[in-house]
Amino acid sequence: MTPFDSQIRLHKWQVDEAQRRLAQLRLLEERFRADRDLLDAEVLNEQGVASGGFENALTYAAYAARLIERRQRLDRSIAEVALQIAEALEALGDAFAELKKFELAAEAAETRARKRRDRLDRQAEDEVSLGIFRRQAK
Repeated sequence: MTPFDSQIRLHKWQVDEAQRRLAQLRLLEERFRADRDLLDAEVLNEQGVASGGFENALTYAAYAARLIERRQRLDRSIAEVALQIAEALEALGDAFAELKKFELAAEAAETRARKRRDRLDRQAEDEVSLGIFRRQAK
């Protein structure tokens, strides 16, 4: 186990958490947009009903005011979630950058250790070869 393994594992978990949070926010945004689309369809339907008679037209005004208020709340919610998505994207980028730092540091440490092992192996092979050469020279 390298000294970087625990840090890499921690940062992978943080990246996963940031991705989960982003996915949840995007799902919430989709839900708000779907609700707004349903509301728009409902408005069209009610406008058709209201055009059918005078009594229907009288009640439509109060109904339309509530729909407009509801639509504004949905638009505000969508804007808030969009802001949260932007923040979550930034947090995901930061978490990924931290993970990459530790992965690159671990890779560099492994490369240094491999080069050191290779150098020691070559030195050992050179000593064996030199010993064989000396014995043959006698």
